[in-house]
Amino acid sequence: MTSIPHLKKSDVVRWTDEIYFQRGQKYFEAEAIYDQRREGMTLKSKCSGSQAPFYQQKVIFDSKGIQSAECSCPVGDGGHCKHAVALLLTWVNDPDSFQEVEALEEILEKRTKAELIVIVKQMLDQEPDLESLLDLPFSQEESQPLNVKAIRQQAQNAFRNVDYEWGYTREIKQVLNPLLKLAASYLARNDAENSALIYETIIESIIDNENAALGDKEGELLRVVYDCAEALGECLTPIADSKTRIEILQILFSAYRWDTIKIGGVGAADCVPEILTSQTTSKEQKEIAQWTREIMPKGNSWSDGYHREVLGRLLLDLEANTLDDEAYLKICRETGRLNDLIERLLKLKRIQEAEEDAKAAEDYPLFRALEIFTKHKQADLAEKIVTERLKTIEDDRLIEWLSERYKQRGNLAGSLNLEERLFRKYPNIEKYKKLHKLAGQLDRWGHLRAQIISELENKKDFHFLISIYLFEKEVGKALAMLEKLPPRWGDHSTQFEVAQAAKKQYPQEAIRIFTNEAERFIDFRNRDSYSQAALCLHEVRDIYRQMNEMESWNKLIKEIRERYKKLPALQDELHQLKL
Repeated sequence: MTSIPHLKKSDVVRWTDEIYFQRGQKYFEAEAIYDQRREGMTLKSKCSGSQAPFYQQKVIFDSKGIQSAECSCPVGDGGHCKHAVALLLTWVNDPDSFQEVEALEEILEKRTKAELIVIVKQMLDQEPDLESLLDLPFSQEESQPLNVKAIRQQAQNAFRNVDYEWGYTREIKQVLNPLLKLAASYLARNDAENSALIYETIIESIIDNENAALGDKEGELLRVVYDCAEALGECLTPIADSKTRIEILQILFSAYRWDTIKIGGVGAADCVPEILTSQTTSKEQKEIAQWTREIMPKGNSWSDGYHREVLGRLLLDLEANTLDDEAYLKICRETGRLNDLIERLLKLKRIQEAEEDAKAAEDYPLFRALEIFTKHKQADLAEKIVTERLKTIEDDRLIEWLSERYKQRGNLAGSLNLEERLFRKYPNIEKYKKLHKLAGQLDRWGHLRAQIISELENKKDFHFLISIYLFEKEVGKALAMLEKLPPRWGDHSTQFEVAQAAKKQYPQEAIRIFTNEAERFIDFRNRDSYSQAALCLHEVRDIYRQMNEMESWNKLIKEIRERYKKLPALQDELHQLKL
């Protein structure tokens, strides 16, 4: 029997990630692995599961180490899960516990035909759904007409009685896997027609069962659609029959339409546009362009506009070799492809038209087009367009762009005015810092700061005032503002910030804040809050140590331990931090 390469614990760590390794180690220590077997270069086992009686694992080795692995658990694709880790750790620590068995193929070859029939019948008694596999051809056979009805039946069986419980998509994939493997085997044998038929059927079955695909939080079924579409692209190359090619292209286009328009563009058919534009004849591209025009939305809603823009890109690519400039510009305008429109107009030196189209655009499309103007050395024109709509701008990114443009040209006063406008609309500490820097350069900060502080005090925005005073390192004022804050349930971050800032200059105030916060956490009466309370008290101890007043600390922690002696979880958290 070929020897499996020596495996160390560090190899298992590299195979997975830290979280799954730690979880897998717990499963190994709990002896959750059983029925472990070795078949040549393959390890197999069962592992007690949390959402099923058990999960099955398989790890295949090559001469260098782990080649591949898989597990039947919901996250077991690729075999990097905790159950596969537990199997590997079992092999590392106790290889003698593995029973050496013959490979499945060798065992089956020793059975007579009658025995195999009995075995298959027993398997079907336990798993009746497997009976549909008997209608599928074997990949080893010579190419033959597929039983299309059987292929479709197998695909639909995958979605029968879907319960939408955790892991349901993995069960669906398990039923689809024989079809995926069969399609891949046909393609490997250059039988693209049969391969394409299977991939088409799988895509159609998933689209027909849209709810199952959309309820898939892990995106596994959407990935199957993507992989099948990509494989159909491979099938196109060797197929010459025009009817068969059109059937494949229709399925690909249906998948693209479903993904782009029906379910919101989740990536299930992202590979399709490239296939439709680069692996097709000019005649096919003309037909696909017609399909695209037929599904082009006519409404005025936001989604209609978005979908027109997406489909417009496909249309431009499909007809790239046949469109003259005017036809290209017409499609851009009809589908809202402002960037492509501006790009072409500027290349044609039709500057005035580019300006007019940009002026007619809404804020967000205009913002995206500014980079194109700049690239074509028309930044002054872009600035003019944005400046002219300053009074009506709703997208702040246009104002931010203009502010940066002013700064680049040395117009700091103009930039400051725009930054003030942004700050007044959505005041925050980062915008305050920008104002501080700009106004300081213009020697206008003193007046502007006084105005801002006065406005915030009138609004009683004490949270923001605290942020400002902490930024300016005026800790005393931050402490004064903290006293004005109304208590809010669960709000601790501001108190922590002020207490951290006050530790050196105002240690007694920092102790008071941290102690009060610890008491608030304890009142929540749960383990996580006890942990937070202990961290607060850890800060208190460090401050007392900094002040050389450990006697005061010992008195405080003794009193707290005594007062809460009936809270063992809290006592444990204090013990863990050695308090």
